[in-house]
Amino acid sequence: MVKLLHLWDELGIPHEEHKQVYDLTLPIIGFEVDPNLMQVQMTDDSCEHLITFVSDFTHRGTCCSLHNFQRLAGYLNWALNIYPLLCPGLLAVYAKTAGKIHQNAPLWVNHDVVQELSLLVHHLCSSNGVYVLSTLSWD
Repeated sequence: MVKLLHLWDELGIPHEEHKQVYDLTLPIIGFEVDPNLMQVQMTDDSCEHLITFVSDFTHRGTCCSLHNFQRLAGYLNWALNIYPLLCPGLLAVYAKTAGKIHQNAPLWVNHDVVQELSLLVHHLCSSNGVYVLSTLSWD
């Protein structure tokens, strides 16, 4: 089977990636899972992209569409899988979009949004993921 897959690679024939991944860290829904350390974290690229995306909203007085605010909320909801304590950083974004239905409606970035997202970016820069289990010393 391996020789067949290598042949397909050489010929440029697309095939489905093997579902059994083996490595020291495993990619799962865009996160790095280290089963040895029992740690889950964002990849450096994902974290930098998220910080850049969020930072675009941290300028008070700028105007963004409802659609962009919803994209921001969705992106941050994905990150909450790893950083659940950052949930309060979305309160101002949710308050800003509540009850709005027109996707192209302009929404102004206010002080609360800037303050919460800036704090969220600060924590993203300093966090190293989530440890699923902590070690205990048994006597």
